[in-house]
Amino acid sequence: MKIGLVTDNTCNLSDEDIKALDVRIVSLYINRSGKYTKATDLNLEEYYEELGSAAELPSTSQPSPQDFIVAFEDALKTYDALIVPVLSGKLSGTSVSANIAARDFDQPIHVIDSQLVADGPGMLVKNLGDMIKNGASIQELVEYASYFHKKTRTFFSTDDLSYLQKGGRIGKAKALVGNLLKMKPVIKLDEGELKPVENVRGNKKLLETLVNHILAEISPEIVARIRVLTIWRKEDAAALEEMFRSRVPDAEIETRTIEPIIGTHLGPQGVGAICEMK
Repeated sequence: MKIGLVTDNTCNLSDEDIKALDVRIVSLYINRSGKYTKATDLNLEEYYEELGSAAELPSTSQPSPQDFIVAFEDALKTYDALIVPVLSGKLSGTSVSANIAARDFDQPIHVIDSQLVADGPGMLVKNLGDMIKNGASIQELVEYASYFHKKTRTFFSTDDLSYLQKGGRIGKAKALVGNLLKMKPVIKLDEGELKPVENVRGNKKLLETLVNHILAEISPEIVARIRVLTIWRKEDAAALEEMFRSRVPDAEIETRTIEPIIGTHLGPQGVGAICEMK
């Protein structure tokens, strides 16, 4: 049985990885004043410049079932069964659309709520690709994809709480007070939800806190990969990467630009990291 992969654009995979994995990408949408654009069609630099000065902040929306049907039809020309890991169902209805679409097909299509965001689904997809090459069964792939989120820790922050407030992640009053006091939230991805866990003042303190939170939950000895995530804060990302390298010298560490779905909710001052256990 030939097993293929379909996922959504929050995987944040490179063009090279998409080609190597032969994975089909289904895009979520950005809504700017009633005009919907596929996230995959955006010029990220231009979009984040626009986001940073927008009077009315954009919103995001899930793909339609038809978007998934098109991807499934294409993938099933090559494969007999599909594994479909998508971003957290607590943050998006993407898994609902994928499951509705899957009902139209007789072939096995397994939709997995990854409970991840940002580069998390991409890490999962790459691991699944390796497992497929090594002859893993459908059952093994589904089981691995279903618990993979427990092998990761993800934390974010942002300088401007207005974006989180617009996306419904925090209240308007809390955002206003936080911005006035220049407090920086530490936000954890917890079982698929973004939850504020701490507020700190000062940039150096924030970066140290992000690293400390992650490494308090995962022993450095079992860290396999770390993705430092940023949009505009390149210097902070470099500082985060240096902190991780000094404490987790054997891990694979890379800095990536935050993809536009989570980026819309964090704003261009968003920064964070995702860590994967061995």
